[in-house]
Amino acid sequence: MGNIIRKHGELYKTLTDDVLNQCCSVTGFTPEVIRKEHDKFFDVAGDGRLKKEYMEELIGDYMPQVSGKRLKYLTNCIFSAIDTNNDGYIDFLEYLMSIKFFQTESPIEKADFIFRIMDKNGDHLVTRKEIARLLECLEDYHKNSSNSSITSVMSGGVKPAANFVLAKLDEDKSGLIGMSEFVDGWLKDETIRTLFTF
Repeated sequence: MGNIIRKHGELYKTLTDDVLNQCCSVTGFTPEVIRKEHDKFFDVAGDGRLKKEYMEELIGDYMPQVSGKRLKYLTNCIFSAIDTNNDGYIDFLEYLMSIKFFQTESPIEKADFIFRIMDKNGDHLVTRKEIARLLECLEDYHKNSSNSSITSVMSGGVKPAANFVLAKLDEDKSGLIGMSEFVDGWLKDETIRTLFTF
């Protein structure tokens, strides 16, 4: 009889009308965008399961220009945020959703995505260390900022900047930032938005 169970990545390999409609429905992208991204994705991830080491090739245009350890850390964080089923790979729909989050104009969706990037361990809380690590990745990006608030916050380095963020957003004074605290701060404070936008 044979094995009828398909590997998860293979589900999207053939862009049937049903798969196309599902992708359009979930992402809001047009069929043309889906087809273009489908070709791009499967050129890199032939089996439909994108490995971390190939992620930068696909989403590099959306990432800030960083290098070395910072790039590796940022890539790992973004990969963890995108790999929503935690299987160690990114499938086509997860890839599309990452593009949607990078391109979204919705402040709540953007805040949610940035929070998930910071929350590398997935415990739904962000520590001072996690904040500092992401700010370290964005440090060179912010050095060229013309925003005086950003240059002021980042002038002392990433640890004082992380302390600033924690003091600003930690409403319950737990020493941790939850999703709602981050989203609330993102919506209310332009400096917070600018610090974490890339």
